[in-house]
Amino acid sequence: MGVTNYTARLLIKCLNYKEGIYTYPDIATIAFGKFAKIIIFILFSLELIAIAISLVILIGDSLQILFPDISLISLKIIAWMILIPLALIDIKYLSYFSLLGILSAIILVIVVIIDGITRNEQPGSLFNPMKTELWPTDWNSLPFSFGLIIAGYAGHSVFPSIYLDMQTPNTYLKAINISYSFSTVVYLLIAVCGYLMFGNMTKPEITQNIMSTTDHLKLLNQFIVWLIAINPFTKIVLELHPVNFFIEIQYLSSSCNLWTRIRNDCFLLIRFLSRTLVITMVVFIAIKYPQFDRAIELLGSFLFYTISTIIPCMFYLKLYSNNLRWWEWLVNLLIILVCTALAMLGTIWAFLFYH
Repeated sequence: MGVTNYTARLLIKCLNYKEGIYTYPDIATIAFGKFAKIIIFILFSLELIAIAISLVILIGDSLQILFPDISLISLKIIAWMILIPLALIDIKYLSYFSLLGILSAIILVIVVIIDGITRNEQPGSLFNPMKTELWPTDWNSLPFSFGLIIAGYAGHSVFPSIYLDMQTPNTYLKAINISYSFSTVVYLLIAVCGYLMFGNMTKPEITQNIMSTTDHLKLLNQFIVWLIAINPFTKIVLELHPVNFFIEIQYLSSSCNLWTRIRNDCFLLIRFLSRTLVITMVVFIAIKYPQFDRAIELLGSFLFYTISTIIPCMFYLKLYSNNLRWWEWLVNLLIILVCTALAMLGTIWAFLFYH
């Protein structure tokens, strides 16, 4: 939490380095040149698209728990039909819908605790917990958790877009602190309660564990599954916004007068087509490869550590090198070295686990 919170601050310092910097790849251009911009764009696009695909998979899996008679493909197509108009809404208005995510997280914690304290038999009881272990039973699998741990604190690719769209950008740091603190509390509560309730029977998706106790608080459990299914819709659009924003900036960057007139007239059409294409690609991959989330495990450690910790520190050292004290150099270099090691170990172990 502390490292990613710190790098979130560094990223905005780099964004404010000079006028004309709007996106993550723009920072790469100023720091390391145009070739770096291409590399960074590919990396951060892969990260955001991979996250969006995993969220579409989560929507499909959650909805199928509620509607087992409807095929998974049909449910994902329905999700696609909802995502297209959502992708066209301005991010400043869409951010209000993201409050649903906060509400879902709070209700999820409450429901899990209520389930745990009102159930006496295993699994699913806090008063009669499942067998647990204080330390990992297999230390060789520990590096596999590196990517999973940072996944909850990643997302730095979208921070520049969010910062630029804030009505009061000076509250960014406060918003970051509140968001990270809230997320940490939710993660800890869910992790502790979930492990006590289900032990080694804990499943990959929390909705599967919640609905596994179908005889207990069925309506309440269905309600939270609905929230979990609905919440990713706005998250997907927010995650893909930097990709769409970068594409649209490239489209608007021409200086030809004739092209300028045509460009302005066609911009809304191009915006619609590009965003529709990106959403369609994401949903298509989620349909074609329903186990794509397994592949994300291979990329998770590498992408999340690279985009959210390593590269922001590299940007900061490059752009502000003449103004940094020796201990700032030391801290950032230490973060780069440690996170690089964790990323490499996590990726290698995920690859071995996948096979």
